[in-house]
Amino acid sequence: MLIREFLDELEKIAPLSLQENYDNSGVQVDGPNVNLSNVLVSLDPTPQALKMAVANECQLVLTHHPLLFEGIKYLTTKNTTGDMIYTAIMNGITIYAAHTNYDSAAGGLNDVLSKKLKMFNVTPLVPNTFGDDSGIGRVGEIKPMDIREFARFVKNVLESRMVRLAAVGPHEVRRVAICSGSGSEFIEKALEAKADVYVTGDVTYHKIIKAVEAGLSLIIVEHDESEKFFESEMVRFVESFGIKAIKYHENFYTYL
Repeated sequence: MLIREFLDELEKIAPLSLQENYDNSGVQVDGPNVNLSNVLVSLDPTPQALKMAVANECQLVLTHHPLLFEGIKYLTTKNTTGDMIYTAIMNGITIYAAHTNYDSAAGGLNDVLSKKLKMFNVTPLVPNTFGDDSGIGRVGEIKPMDIREFARFVKNVLESRMVRLAAVGPHEVRRVAICSGSGSEFIEKALEAKADVYVTGDVTYHKIIKAVEAGLSLIIVEHDESEKFFESEMVRFVESFGIKAIKYHENFYTYL
């Protein structure tokens, strides 16, 4: 299978038309359209991930977060992005990002997360305009449980060392809203959806206060903790075509 043929298959499950306006999903560095035998899958496009791709003779690096979010005025190996572009080109490696298009896709990252949280009757938190089951975030039902019990459940599902719970008080959780990655801008949508709790990342102190005052409990996770499932899902997708996939996950922080 040629690289372009594989990317066509990927874009069938995560069409680029689903990405947010600010995003830059898709091809980041366009390498030669050769037969695909080895793919490196990583949440982030980092020098270490690219180094591993070179060492394993990968033709494609498939990431969630894009290497390029904004335009660049010139290329130089003196900065990280320029050096990665140069390294990819010199080694014939294509770099591709499936970001908010995969977040929004039916069966994509938010659906993966909702299944792990055992949600049912799930619908998009912010439906797109295409009239299908895609959109930002998800909202659905769970088997009723205490808010603190649910927070511990989320922590275990994410295999996280820590989550933050901002609860309106002791209460039962039945209706849950989620948004993988950074979802603080959709707190109002979670309220409109009558969620008991909203699970997302990157929520600032003042937004936490406003959400709780409005009657919405929050379970705040690290940005990458809700997105790391991208790697295992993409490995399965790559391997479904008989192509070797290498998973690389990089930790940028630790808890002290």
